Amino acid sequence: MIDTARTRLTDLWGRWWLAPLAPTLYALAMIPAGQLRPEHILIAGLVLGLGLFNRTTQRITAALYPGVLVAIASDAMRFVVPIFVTPERVHACDLRALELKLFAVAPDVTPGDWLQQHTAPFWDVFFAVPYAAFLYVVPVYALYLFVRDRERMALYLWAFAIAHAIGFAMWLIVPAAPPWYVRMNGCLVDVKAAANAAGLLRVDDLFGMTYFRQFYARAANAFGAMPSMHVAFPLIGLFAAIGRATWRTWPLHLFYATAMFIGSVYLDHHWILDGIAGAFVALAAVWIAARVLGLPWPWPPRAERPGA
Repeated sequence: MIDTARTRLTDLWGRWWLAPLAPTLYALAMIPAGQLRPEHILIAGLVLGLGLFNRTTQRITAALYPGVLVAIASDAMRFVVPIFVTPERVHACDLRALELKLFAVAPDVTPGDWLQQHTAPFWDVFFAVPYAAFLYVVPVYALYLFVRDRERMALYLWAFAIAHAIGFAMWLIVPAAPPWYVRMNGCLVDVKAAANAAGLLRVDDLFGMTYFRQFYARAANAFGAMPSMHVAFPLIGLFAAIGRATWRTWPLHLFYATAMFIGSVYLDHHWILDGIAGAFVALAAVWIAARVLGLPWPWPPRAERPGA
């Protein structure tokens, strides 16, 4: 049976035959650590099952594999964060001071401070939508590109993975407290503090649910505000679409990116500085992915493409 499985793996994956096994190996490693969770089993089963089912599902699994790597790395951050994130290394009130210096809307009032004084249920829900949907937008958009534009899909997903690598490194090198933490705790840094849903708690309370509470309760690090990966996600799609998006799709990219940027400040999750850093991470990730994949980015105008 083992030989048959190995043959199946090598037939479909060639020299990358270990790739569909990675989530399974990671899940197995979580057992002795006492950290195995249902999502580990789910991801391992999906990747292994789809990766071995047939040639079509193998191609889809391979195309979406950068997302698998991000999921594993995101989960593994739990074991790395305590080593790097120490109280003396976390930026908190100094970030607020810089935000005030650059973007103050009144004496000692940041844009986030002002927005916290002008919240409304409509805007709570409006900005909660991209925050709730971003994890689902990525695979859905990737599958759409799988059908419509394979090159852009590869650029989008590998840029997504590279952006996470950059973001994770920055979270460890320059740990930063989000606005909600400074608002609740001041300048005193407690590295054991749990992540908080901040403004999204109002949405939970409005609808009598615990979705955002539970989601942020699982976060491995409360001090990963800079760069804002929430801001980076839609901008990766926007930057990867330069030269390929049409007048019909550009407004969607711009609306999604703008709503996420403003929402990150309104919901008290990020400083404006975090969003700017996220934008630079997104741009760098798309540029690096294009070079690694050997793709011409920004994409040439349609009239200049062969066969266009």
